This record gives sequence, structure tokens and C-alpha cells, in this order.
Amino acid sequence: MIDVKNVGLFIAECRKSKNWTQKQLGEKLGVTDRAVSKWETGRSLPDICLMENICELFDLQVSELLAGKKIEEEEYKKETEKMLIKTIGENQLYGFQIVIYLLEFSALLAFYIPFFLNDGSFFPVRTLENILCWIIAALVTCCTIYLDKKLPARRYRTSNVWIETLNGIGVFLLVAFYILYSSGVTDMTGEQIRFLAKWVLAGVAIIAVTNILMVRSRRE
Repeated sequence: MIDVKNVGLFIAECRKSKNWTQKQLGEKLGVTDRAVSKWETGRSLPDICLMENICELFDLQVSELLAGKKIEEEEYKKETEKMLIKTIGENQLYGFQIVIYLLEFSALLAFYIPFFLNDGSFFPVRTLENILCWIIAALVTCCTIYLDKKLPARRYRTSNVWIETLNGIGVFLLVAFYILYSSGVTDMTGEQIRFLAKWVLAGVAIIAVTNILMVRSRRE
């Protein structure tokens, strides 16, 4: 939510820096001094149609006006992302991230299908079905990259511990399963399988801890 009181105090501060009265500011904007007084005391916000004029008068960006403070150039992007989050909502941002991760996993799965169906050769035979799988994987990957760049506030979309951890574990298990499958795990002894299972569990734990630490660092 936009802090109306902060915006009002910021407008008052900008007006005073110009040595204008509320009446003078109102005349420049085509409103009464009473309207300006309501803005500055936090009782209301300026109409949307007036915000651009206010920003021109005080040499501000719209995001600065709505944030209620001057924003340094290096902080501009960060403040803009925060405004987007307030507008869109965290749940919706997490929904975007789930869709992106599902697409990533689908692309990886499509890429590995020919390897799982391989007849034993080092590289899958270039059949029509295999080529179609790889084309689908490439198209889904391109769509995922495009969406990831276009959807807002990426840093905040990738800040949910559970979503990040489940995605990391899912990708790790898929790759681990293929490695075990291609290594002939069915021919291994029970002791060897238990040994591999311990390493897989250790990998899952490392992935989980790594993702938790990464999410916390991004939040900070």
C-alpha cells in the first residue's frame, strides 16, 4: 500500500524548497489551496491526472512521488521493484515463479526422454521422435527465459524458500535418476544401492541448505 501521509509530507517538503505557498502550488496545478492542504496532511492523494504535472514541477519520477522520497539512481530499480510488489502482491509473484519452474522442469524432462528410451548407445539415435523432444525442450526453454525476463520483480519472485528448495531437489533427483538408470543400477547389489541412496539423500540435503541460504541472502 502507498503511504498517503509520506506522500503528503514529501509534497510539502518539495513545495517549501521552491518557496511556494499552498495557493501558488494550487494555481500551477489548477486546483485550490484546500486540495493541496489535503494532500500535505495525508487526507487524500493527488488525482492520477495531476501526478505527472506535480513530477514536472518538482523534477521527480512518479515512483519517487509515490514512495514519498527522492531516490538515488542506484536505488531506483530496487524502489521500483518494491512498488511493483505492493501493486501485484507476493502470492501472485510466487505464482509466476511456480509457472516458470514447471516450465523449466518440463524442458529438462523433454530433453532427457530420448536418453531414458535409449537402446544402450552412448548418444540417443536421431529418430524423428527424439528430435521432436529436443525441439520441444528448446522451445520451452526459450519461453521460460523470455517470461523470466519479462515478469516483474525477479529478485522477489525467487525469494520463497519452499518453491526454491522443491525446484532444486526436483532437478537434482531427475538428473540423479538418469545417471543411476544409465549406469545399470538394476544390476547393483543391495549394499551398492544403499550406498548410492545415502549419497542421493546427502545431495538433496545440500541442495536444500544451499537454496535456503541463497533465498535469505537475496532477502537481505
